[in-house]
Amino acid sequence: MTVRRKRLTTWLVITGTTAVLAVGGWWAYQVSAAFDGTLGVPCDEAARFVRAAELPAGTHDRKCTTGQWLSISYKLDFRAPRGETEAWLRASYPDAKLSGDCTHSDACAYPQLPGRAPVRDEAGHRLADGVHIELDHEDGDGDVAHVRVSGFTV
Repeated sequence: MTVRRKRLTTWLVITGTTAVLAVGGWWAYQVSAAFDGTLGVPCDEAARFVRAAELPAGTHDRKCTTGQWLSISYKLDFRAPRGETEAWLRASYPDAKLSGDCTHSDACAYPQLPGRAPVRDEAGHRLADGVHIELDHEDGDGDVAHVRVSGFTV
């Protein structure tokens, strides 16, 4: 084998190995993030899954994630003006009764969702069977609410 051919073979082996490791690492990260519920998704997709209305005006610090292992789960985490948040909660979950008896938030609710599981939207996408809402009123600026909504299938 000539020197030129050895260099080409070495370069191809190194490049091919690097490509396989990079793609394998990316795939492993995606699978891991999906299993532990930290895979980022658009917040409108998460809101659709938890059967909520469009996020309120003035929403900021949005973080929406999904995960899937034995069931599908989505989480919304955002801050918005308190009045807008209350109107959004009434529009999204009219029967939800916020309770102050929560361990990790100022108020929480487990709204009863309509329909028998499994519920699907018009496009055939699976929707949440259960939803948990947590609401905190930010210290220092009482006009901002920190909202966390998680939805899951059973």
